[in-house]
Amino acid sequence: MRRTFIFTMVILFFLSCHSEKANDEFGMDSTSAQSGVQQLQRLMIYYPIDSVDKNGNKTYHEISDVQLIAQNGKPFSTSSFRGKIVLSDFFFASCQGICPRMTSQLTRVQAAFPKNNDFEIVSYTVDPDRDSANSLEQYAERFKADTAQWKFVTGPKKKLYDLARYDYFLPVQPGNGNSEDFIHSDQMVLLDRQSRVRGYYNGTDSLAVDSLISDIKILLKEK
Repeated sequence: MRRTFIFTMVILFFLSCHSEKANDEFGMDSTSAQSGVQQLQRLMIYYPIDSVDKNGNKTYHEISDVQLIAQNGKPFSTSSFRGKIVLSDFFFASCQGICPRMTSQLTRVQAAFPKNNDFEIVSYTVDPDRDSANSLEQYAERFKADTAQWKFVTGPKKKLYDLARYDYFLPVQPGNGNSEDFIHSDQMVLLDRQSRVRGYYNGTDSLAVDSLISDIKILLKEK
């Protein structure tokens, strides 16, 4: 029942995410105008939760702690990137369609924040049966990724697919992570230091990625 509710919320959001009604419905922080031009002052925070913290502030969905494996074969936990600005995508190494274009755009994003310890990129495979840690390491080398800042992650398929659906809330078809299930999305997802979702971007669109780079700069300055 909870997962059905989450899917309904995600679908409604992506149908109306550019409208003022969406901002009201999902409790998102929005923009203010300067000199007649709409300038982002605070990026929206997605997915409010019906509770408050110990200080009485509104709370939001945060990425769960999930144990996976990085391209170097070492354990990787999603909790490890708390305190950093994180950009995530879901791909697979043998993809000949959108994935190479998305990864090329990610190399451009990484180049905009070289060796910035407050920023990290995490690329999760959706084909873990073929994308071993070693194959992901080769993929990283192919795109000249700095793996100190950019992690390529594999692990059990159900863990990865649940993460995509119920933590990152990617707008994909329902599924249970079995052998017939497959996820493919062009979305890059931006997280803040509290592992809250702050934006979705078309990873194949260079203009959208330009906006993404600007938004990362905003979050890096956010306390």
